[in-house]
Amino acid sequence: MNKLFEIIKHEFKLTAMNRLYLVMTILGPLLIFAVSVLPTLITRNTTLIKEGSVIGIVTEESSLTYVLSAVFTESGIEIDPEGTVEEQMNKVLDGKNIGFLIVPEDYLESNRIEFYTKSGTDIALYEIVKGILSKVIVSQRLAERGLDSQEIAHLSRNPELVSKRISTTGETRQQDFLSVLLTALAFVMLLYMTTLLYGQMIGRSVVLEKSSKTVEIMLSSVRPLDILFGKIIGRGAAGLLQYGIWVSVALLLIKFLDPVLSIQSSINLEPEFLGFLIIFFILAFLLYSSAYGALGAGAEDDQHLGQLGWPLIIFLVLPIVMISPIVMNPDAPFVIALSYFPMTSPLVMFIRILINKPPAWEILISMAILIATIIGMIYAAAKIFRVGILMTGKRVSFREILRWIKY
Repeated sequence: MNKLFEIIKHEFKLTAMNRLYLVMTILGPLLIFAVSVLPTLITRNTTLIKEGSVIGIVTEESSLTYVLSAVFTESGIEIDPEGTVEEQMNKVLDGKNIGFLIVPEDYLESNRIEFYTKSGTDIALYEIVKGILSKVIVSQRLAERGLDSQEIAHLSRNPELVSKRISTTGETRQQDFLSVLLTALAFVMLLYMTTLLYGQMIGRSVVLEKSSKTVEIMLSSVRPLDILFGKIIGRGAAGLLQYGIWVSVALLLIKFLDPVLSIQSSINLEPEFLGFLIIFFILAFLLYSSAYGALGAGAEDDQHLGQLGWPLIIFLVLPIVMISPIVMNPDAPFVIALSYFPMTSPLVMFIRILINKPPAWEILISMAILIATIIGMIYAAAKIFRVGILMTGKRVSFREILRWIKY
């Protein structure tokens, strides 16, 4: 136990005294604050269009131009009816206009109107233009049938739908989908990067000691399992210390800046949520660090470690790739299955807790499966580590490393 403790202390100091570790520990609270707050601040006013913006229109219907000009003015947008398609395109490219419309002569019968912008990604502008065109064209169609367009406009006006979330404490808060998506993505990326960073750090440390023959000297006085567990516990303790500092300082920043930025009214940053962030980091770290430790024992160099570790990276990347459907349907059967599958559960269950916290029994089952898998992974890693730590001069395959578990 004394030798194991010495290895743990050595690995902890090796990680915690690193200059990069100190820099990230200092910048980490700002990073957590940024990834949790900036998405909300960025999306808070995305529906606002700059006053005095100009949209060009190319059409033969002067009456439509007059009506659109009046309606667009209410949204702070001016209409520019002068110029051909090519001239309007040049105005957009030069930054004079934010876009232009091409309206066909049979626009009342045709359901296709082309809208050109410089980027093509301004969703807020697209929705405003689409809403105005729909309202104007429907009104004109009704007027042609002899109906009162003003009365129809009054009766068919759309209500404003405000999206609000019910928190676990029963409080309600306004929250939009884009803000939730960006916040979830930011936190999951934080969890993904730290888990991958510390896992690969352990794998590279094993490879370095193996290739430099340092491990042979160490094995003269300690067991292979002491080396493996010393690395996992020592570096894990350093990672946990870093997360504790990050979360504590980030909570203080949020507490003092919330009166100014109204952070808590937009997103869920309860201490319980940040507590789950630490819990799932610990579980994900133990799972992936033991796997990387085993792969490091079987790898010849960093490049070989990267080739052997690609299945682990796929499992970590999968929740990030699927984050949009997970956020939109957190209780879908496939998402629930991913939140139980141990290789993806740390990230997927964390997203589900952020979006719509599932019942406590679901979280406990997910954690129980994950802990059982961690125990199995550590057992398999110990068997692989014992065989592969002294094996050099041969690039083994991933399949051969799995066979070492039987030894």
